[in-house]
Amino acid sequence: MGTDRDEIFLHILREEKNINNFLDAFFGFLYRCTDFYVESNSEQKLGFPSGVAEKLVLSSMYKWKNIASTLQKTISSVEDSTLNNSSSVSHSNQLTLTDNKNCSLTPPVVQEIEIDSCTESTDVNLPLAESLKIDHVSDSYNGAIRDNYVWTQTLNDLDVLVKIPEHIKTSKDTIKVNISSDEIKIDVKPLNSLANCEWDNIFDGKLSFKIRKDESIWSIEPGKHINIHLEKATERWWEALIIDEPKIDLSKIDCSKHFDDMMPEEQMKVQKLMWNQQQKLLGKSTSEQIKMEAILKQAWNAKGSPFQGTPYDPTILK
Repeated sequence: MGTDRDEIFLHILREEKNINNFLDAFFGFLYRCTDFYVESNSEQKLGFPSGVAEKLVLSSMYKWKNIASTLQKTISSVEDSTLNNSSSVSHSNQLTLTDNKNCSLTPPVVQEIEIDSCTESTDVNLPLAESLKIDHVSDSYNGAIRDNYVWTQTLNDLDVLVKIPEHIKTSKDTIKVNISSDEIKIDVKPLNSLANCEWDNIFDGKLSFKIRKDESIWSIEPGKHINIHLEKATERWWEALIIDEPKIDLSKIDCSKHFDDMMPEEQMKVQKLMWNQQQKLLGKSTSEQIKMEAILKQAWNAKGSPFQGTPYDPTILK
């Protein structure tokens, strides 16, 4: 997917005027033309298992958010080293279209999605950290970059990218992923190996805290990495993914609460604020204005009203 797709997206964005309408158009397209919102089960094979669609969206969003954050840090570092006086920066809710050549970058397509039904694993060889150096362009979000893996977290879940050898093109018969409530183990079949040969272990670690094993999901990007999504057993920030790795400084992470982590009442308030903001951008009435209009219409024909029996005319009230 290259710059030709960017031109299409830019055209849609210009037509929709703002980011809210653009996202609404995109997710509306998925609703009308795909089975993105269909939940699969034992009888329904189309669509995704419950919760997977949301996780795919968040995974892509966080990936590009991390890339943008890293790029901004790099730019800021260069500016700080060359300028004695920092210039003021204004922030806006409006989305700005750029001619940045990097806008052609797009997230990779997930090739496979598997719901893991793992059993407890046994101790095996140490990870091949030296031979599998991570090739990851972005900083981690509330996590860390290690020799052969990157991990990120929110208050309720974790995402782990584990580097795999280039010859691993599919999960079938070439990779084993075992996830328990407190451990992850990944083995891969060596290149040009025999049927009965020993497998290479590329990841084996005890998790810092327990996770919900049955909620674990993993997917593979052939020849690059495994993407593992884990649900935390309890709401808390982790200082490390596995117990043997260095701990991160929790005082420096982004502790803001994400939309999916909010209570239903909080989500409704956020959605109301977003809807009102969109109405203002379009020059339309907000929820409070619509509510007031309904009250005025009711009072217009109320008993004793001087306007009772006449057509409602808001210009008179204004």
